[in-house]
Amino acid sequence: MGLLMTVGLVSPAHAADPAPSNVMVAWANTAHTHVRVTWSETGSVPNRVFPQYAGGLGWLTSVPASAGNQVDLPVSQFDTAPMVRVAVYVGGNESTSPAGVSTAFDTLLRGTPVVDSLTAAARNQFTMKWHAGAEPVDPNPGDPLDLTPGPHRFQVYASLAKVSIWDLMVDAGTATSATFTPTQAAPISVSVRDYNEWSDSYAAAGVDVDTERFRSLTVPAATTYGQPTVITGQLQRSTRLCGAGLCWAEDVAEPSRPVVLHARADAAAPWYVVGVVQSTATGTFRFAPVAWGTRQYRVAVPDQFGSGSLGLGVISGASTTLTRPSVRGSFTDSTVTYSQRVTTRVTLAPPANVRTTLQRWDGQAWRDLKWVSTSNGVGTYTFTATQRGRFAYRYLVPAFSYGGRPLSWQVSANFVLTTS
Repeated sequence: MGLLMTVGLVSPAHAADPAPSNVMVAWANTAHTHVRVTWSETGSVPNRVFPQYAGGLGWLTSVPASAGNQVDLPVSQFDTAPMVRVAVYVGGNESTSPAGVSTAFDTLLRGTPVVDSLTAAARNQFTMKWHAGAEPVDPNPGDPLDLTPGPHRFQVYASLAKVSIWDLMVDAGTATSATFTPTQAAPISVSVRDYNEWSDSYAAAGVDVDTERFRSLTVPAATTYGQPTVITGQLQRSTRLCGAGLCWAEDVAEPSRPVVLHARADAAAPWYVVGVVQSTATGTFRFAPVAWGTRQYRVAVPDQFGSGSLGLGVISGASTTLTRPSVRGSFTDSTVTYSQRVTTRVTLAPPANVRTTLQRWDGQAWRDLKWVSTSNGVGTYTFTATQRGRFAYRYLVPAFSYGGRPLSWQVSANFVLTTS
């Protein structure tokens, strides 16, 4: 409520009337919806009644002469303040007397509630838990409007997403938890409010419910056994901002938060946790688990509550990263003469027992020459060099499993035999 800083000042030409006296305040009813103001004065005259604050006067209530020296002011006309008086003037359109004022009283609210947790569930459902805040110190103990603090009257509200409108979710009474489903999805805001006799105002604690998305996420399609599988990404948080009655989602920075990497063998297997990292100040994150077999990966960001906000989490879709074995082929001597015996060697990581295929390039396509089986990851084959020239060879390794983990097929780099 605004203050009328000049209303009630007495013009010297009209200051002839004496100030009302014996201004008293009391509750007008047991529901405490109105404050009754009474006063004494000479004759039957109109009056002007204001709440009076340290910074000036509040809302004007005009009292006709026929109404007598009494008026009931609704509590909605009082601002929240530690020191309030009611000022009564003589006058109709303007004040013609000094003010008669009541004794001081306060219009303080209940202590601000403290939200202990806000958790999200499926289908836009939330559960909030809170506790009552410490009651403010009474600056005017024993004033005429003091009441013994009664039971708390908590209410839970949720905002709409795109306008400054709040819907009542739960009239919780004295309860300190509530489960509710807002009308619209995040980003929104929710609050718990506590009321006392000055019920037009309330003490409230709010929580912004923000959304999260992946601005980027890169999961490699394939990697090599024993090497890091580098998975990187960046998070982006959005919150609800409002102005001129309208609201919108806006991207904002956020503190570091946990990011979890999950993996599973295939779509039929359960997810398990590979590792947890903290996002950076710019929302980036990086994982580098060592590849021991083909896996499906996903990145999960858990909900995070704190500092007056709930950052909802996000989970990526599943991405498959093939793990291929490390394969190396070579000749013990890559330069030989015609009819010389030569030995080729294939080495695998992991050290598996696999039947590989030695292939040679004939100028148009790779041709299968010989199956070469490995033992503990090593296989050899010896043959006679019967063609002069330079020829490229390679090893083809089929898909296999090692230690219960699948690996995809792989070919070695080319290696050359020169025969003169």
